[in-house]
Amino acid sequence: MTIGVLSFPVVGQANPAHHVEDAGVAPAPGPTTSAPDPMATAPAMNGMGAMMAPASGCMGDDCGAGAGATPLYSSLMTLEELTPEKRAEIEALATQQIDEGMAKLVRGAESLTHTTRAEDHVVTQQAAALMHEGLDQLEAGVAARRVLAEGKAPRNLALDWFKREMNLATPVPHDRSTGWLGLTAIHWFTMALLVGFALAMVAMYFFKMRRASALFRRLEDKGPPPPGSAPPLGGKPAPSVPTTSVSPVDANWRGQLRIQSIVTETPSVKTLRLVPSSGAGVMPFTFVPGQFLNVAFSIGGARMNRSYSISSSPTQREYVELTVRREPRGAVSRHIDDLLKVGDEIEAGGPVGRFTFAGVDADSIVLIAGGVGITPMMSIARYLTDRSWPGDIYFFYSCRALADFIFEEELASLQRRNPKLRVVVTMSGAEGTDWKGPRGRLTKELLTQTVPDLPSRRFQLCGPPPMMAATKAMLSELGVPPEQVKTEAFGATKPSPSAAGASKPAGPATGPLVTFSKNTKSAKIRGGQTVLELSEELGIGIENSCRVGTCGICKVKLTSGEVTMAVEDALDPEDKTSGIILACQAIPIGEITVEA
Repeated sequence: MTIGVLSFPVVGQANPAHHVEDAGVAPAPGPTTSAPDPMATAPAMNGMGAMMAPASGCMGDDCGAGAGATPLYSSLMTLEELTPEKRAEIEALATQQIDEGMAKLVRGAESLTHTTRAEDHVVTQQAAALMHEGLDQLEAGVAARRVLAEGKAPRNLALDWFKREMNLATPVPHDRSTGWLGLTAIHWFTMALLVGFALAMVAMYFFKMRRASALFRRLEDKGPPPPGSAPPLGGKPAPSVPTTSVSPVDANWRGQLRIQSIVTETPSVKTLRLVPSSGAGVMPFTFVPGQFLNVAFSIGGARMNRSYSISSSPTQREYVELTVRREPRGAVSRHIDDLLKVGDEIEAGGPVGRFTFAGVDADSIVLIAGGVGITPMMSIARYLTDRSWPGDIYFFYSCRALADFIFEEELASLQRRNPKLRVVVTMSGAEGTDWKGPRGRLTKELLTQTVPDLPSRRFQLCGPPPMMAATKAMLSELGVPPEQVKTEAFGATKPSPSAAGASKPAGPATGPLVTFSKNTKSAKIRGGQTVLELSEELGIGIENSCRVGTCGICKVKLTSGEVTMAVEDALDPEDKTSGIILACQAIPIGEITVEA
């Protein structure tokens, strides 16, 4: 494509003398006879053609006589980039425009000089128009050279020139600076505000959901449970229960439970999972962690009662678990271990016991267990973990060897779930094993190293009587007040003299007279002897289990006289008002009568 000569607008002439004037020759004086051409009387050439014509030129091989003229600015609009060939064409056209513009300016100036003197106004207008055309051509040539000098895109230059000529708004610069990723600071600031608002909304949503969940839990729990009674706990949603079913009780329940599963914890310890024999979805009673159930069996024609702590959490409303160790001389424990199977039903009653902790009485707890005494401690630890209790839990456990470690995997699982739970296990017979923990019995040094500010803590102790006595002595030496220590003894039930085949002690009894009204038997009691022990000598069958005052099975009514009792855990205020005593703890002060 080549750029040729410019095309010019047609300017009318009044007479042939004008040609002479254009050549620089003054016309002969005298008036003109013909009227001027209307096109020649446009002094300012303010039309669109006047603005476009000076920036016009012929393109390519069509240049020549009579060739159509193509506007320069529209030619620049079609140029995508300046190749060497197009640069040469624009350079040639720019030079031609400048030369022709300068020539027209010179001719127009000379013509103005002559016509002004001659006072020929028509020719003066034409000379001025000629100078306008020359000036426009000069500007078009200079603009073309700008394309070459500034390196701007031809299309942008032509568009700017056209808008300027048309008195349009100044175009927005194309080379505006932008920020990171093409966005300005105000864009980033706006987006940051929106993201912050969205995060705030999400945080508010979760906060409201947590508050709603806490409110629902408070509605379900209806406040903390009183000591010694079972709270109405939540747990998993229970299957639908018939509308005629009664509400669960927290004490004095008795009925049948079915064995759903049996798990062997150690060679001598098994856990029985019990569910309602009626097939109801939830247990017919609730309990507090640390309580136990009384179970009864008919063995060899005799009715035998035993008490076993619940090891499961009260949050599990569909079942309870009893963990039982097989005692070599224990008739009931051997019966459970050897004969019971899944699907069997057992008679049970309860829940019973005041060896409880539900996270209400203190803001931290130290659990110390030995052997199978870990059973109620597991119920407490499971419950506090299920409830996400915020207090510190220190769990000490002593056993003989790894083979006797009850709930080893469960304790590890609780530690993973609860960062507030610290477990310390000591083994007294770990010689020859790969046990890497503390060895021997629990010591004062181990307690003080593990539990900071030890005298201010609440303690729960459960295990064999010798272990309990030694631990209580250590705590006393470390400054722990006795009222901050709760205990529960575990071990084989003390056999009655008749069961052990023992003979009656020699010598007459010199104590107060005891009358058993239902059996119409009376006898004097020996010093330190309990009502239960005297009844066994007389062959009176007062049911019993723990013989330490916690299970409550040996309750009898005292109709006259007074007794002293070292332990009254199984008695509630109503029992005491009604004159109920624990036969295993009752020692007469004077003559008494009991309903037995």
